[in-house]
Amino acid sequence: MHRFAAPVLALLTVALPGCSGAPTRSGIAQNPAPLATAAQLVPAPTAQPLDAHSGEVDATTPMPKTPAASQAPSATPRTAKVQHGLASWYGQAFNGQRTASGKYFDMHALTAAHPRLPLGSYARVTLLRTGRSVVVHITDRGPYKAHRIIDVSRAAAAQLGLLRRGVGEVAVQPVARPDQVASAD
Repeated sequence: MHRFAAPVLALLTVALPGCSGAPTRSGIAQNPAPLATAAQLVPAPTAQPLDAHSGEVDATTPMPKTPAASQAPSATPRTAKVQHGLASWYGQAFNGQRTASGKYFDMHALTAAHPRLPLGSYARVTLLRTGRSVVVHITDRGPYKAHRIIDVSRAAAAQLGLLRRGVGEVAVQPVARPDQVASAD
């Protein structure tokens, strides 16, 4: 065992000094490698167009590489497609319950549940029978009944004229923000 100790010790004596950096007064290298920023590590999310019938991402629609610098945000994103189907409303039984977004459901607020629109986004819901519409904040997931595409709060249902019937044919279109949307009533 001792006959290997001398060559190993000699090898370590030569190799280990190469592992240390340039000596400094404080022990910290003077020019450390720059750290990556969060923007370099995580790519920015991009808007994806939705298929009008299924609400799924429509990969056939080309997306621009970057938006024009002078282009102001529009009330309705160019990639937003209208989805048609049945809407229903939910109220008292769910009032005060936690939603998928973590917020508590308020049946008196203009909110809605949608299976695929991003939580925190907004959508214009138009009752096709009357043409009345309302912009709702997507705070929950649902509906969980076949053939329904959105559940709106009691307040949204009242503005649409949907309270008595309970269910109605609607068009749902994602919008940028409610303060950028002109009323369609």
